Amino acid sequence: MTGENVEIHALERKDLIAGVIAKHKRFIEEYAEEFKELDGKVASLNEQADSAKANKELVIERFDVLKEKRQQLYHQAENLLGDFFSFDVIAADDNKLIHSINDGFVNIKPSTTLADEKQIVDEISGKLSQMSSDKEDAKGLVLQIKARVDEALASSIEFDSITGSDKEYSDSFFKLNSELKEVLPRHGWLKSRIESHSKGLKYWEDTASGKVVTVDEVVEQDKVVEA
Repeated sequence: MTGENVEIHALERKDLIAGVIAKHKRFIEEYAEEFKELDGKVASLNEQADSAKANKELVIERFDVLKEKRQQLYHQAENLLGDFFSFDVIAADDNKLIHSINDGFVNIKPSTTLADEKQIVDEISGKLSQMSSDKEDAKGLVLQIKARVDEALASSIEFDSITGSDKEYSDSFFKLNSELKEVLPRHGWLKSRIESHSKGLKYWEDTASGKVVTVDEVVEQDKVVEA
């Protein structure tokens, strides 16, 4: 009779441990599937948010570069225009054109619309083409001034093309962060549960392989990793 009780007790203990192991495996499988999906979503949202933040910073840096570049190029073009006065003789018509072109630079320096800037640049280029001096130095100055004016206008065109994109990236960043805030609590909870059940599974598998514990120990130990 005593032997039968020992055998029954051993079977009950073995069955209980097997049930606990099966429970942990079931929870791990259940949680792992959802966690894998959420983990991918979290990674994607983080990547997109980082990209939006980086792009916003790049756009802001580009704004500063383009503004400085535009200012420097128009300043250089204006200085080159002044070099015409280093010539011994300037035709009266050329002198008049030079002063008119200089007025264009004065008008173009302040903040202006892109359409107005294009018009002023066209006028400057047209007047430069009317310069009558056939000296090579004068022709060289005309080409240099035109090149700088065209490049300055190109900077303004690029600036206009990316205007507003910094806000778009900022809005995208905040939207992505809001989505992250919604999924992160569940993501963290699933991760914690999977870790807890994995520890519990290892413990009971080790127990089943030879560690001696009582039935009460089985119950008490498993409370730590209950779902």
